[in-house]
Amino acid sequence: MNDRTLDLLAAADPARDVPVPPGDVEALLRRAAHDVTTYEVRVPDRRRRALVAVAVGVAVAAVASAAVAVLTRPAADPAAPPAPATKAPATTVPATPSAASAGCLDQIAGDMGAAPHDTAKGAYEYLRTSSLSGRTVQMKDGGFARASYRVETSTWTAGDGSQRRTAMVVQLAFPDETSEAYFRANPGQLPKAVSRAEDVPADQVSRASVPAADPLAMAAALYQPRENGPSQALVGAGDLVRARVLDAEHRAALLRFLARTDGVTCAGTMTDPIGRTGVAVTAPQGAGPLPSPGDHPAQVLVVDPATGEILAAGTTDTGGVTWQDVYQERGFMDTWPATTR
Repeated sequence: MNDRTLDLLAAADPARDVPVPPGDVEALLRRAAHDVTTYEVRVPDRRRRALVAVAVGVAVAAVASAAVAVLTRPAADPAAPPAPATKAPATTVPATPSAASAGCLDQIAGDMGAAPHDTAKGAYEYLRTSSLSGRTVQMKDGGFARASYRVETSTWTAGDGSQRRTAMVVQLAFPDETSEAYFRANPGQLPKAVSRAEDVPADQVSRASVPAADPLAMAAALYQPRENGPSQALVGAGDLVRARVLDAEHRAALLRFLARTDGVTCAGTMTDPIGRTGVAVTAPQGAGPLPSPGDHPAQVLVVDPATGEILAAGTTDTGGVTWQDVYQERGFMDTWPATTR
């Protein structure tokens, strides 16, 4: 498909100015290469974000929020189609952590204090998250041009499930000179800088349900598909806190579920991209009952030991950490920003 055809399709696209959730094609391809999931498909309420390329505009806004009831900055400080899942064997959670699991999380769950939002109320549940995204385009010579960027998304969710969202693209980067030259010559193939707040009706919001405050319920809801191994437990935990604000009881249950998951371990301390330090919790990818060959990095979460909140999620290997999500703020607000017409 040549550039002229792409331009014509883009001009005719009625949704060309509609922002879409962040995606990451490179991560999608990496996951696909190591996927161990069988495909007796059922569609869950919410699965790991669909890692697809962002082809059209992502709203750019830095909207000043007003009348904050409570906004959490722990320790220092968009909805895609669900992926297929499998029917898993009955989930069981040991009564106590095993020798191979992250027992430190049990201690955090027992000792943690309250987060600022635990005793507060507000009309809107508020979350601000920075997520890794990207764009991959096949060029005329058959090669691929790639760009990566982060999308900082703020979401206000009303009691009826409707949302108001803003998004801002930051940290645009290219892996090589060829990719940079291509996108500089074709800027329309990168997200557009459009400043506005967008409304999403409740029937178009795929909002994660919060499991009961019990490790077994957390395991049943978040550790799916089990065939993907213990890293899937960390993925599920990260997805939940990216979508919902959890009270202390649910945070403790989430940590106890992870503590009882074989393959999940504590790995010292780690500092996230915005300077907050917490306990690093890791699990190897590709370590399920049907492991795939190849180099599997580990999934990692950073947990605030003071409040039990998850601060960031990513993957780690010998090259360092790739931060997929940084949970910047969470809490409640009494107002949300005005939309831009």
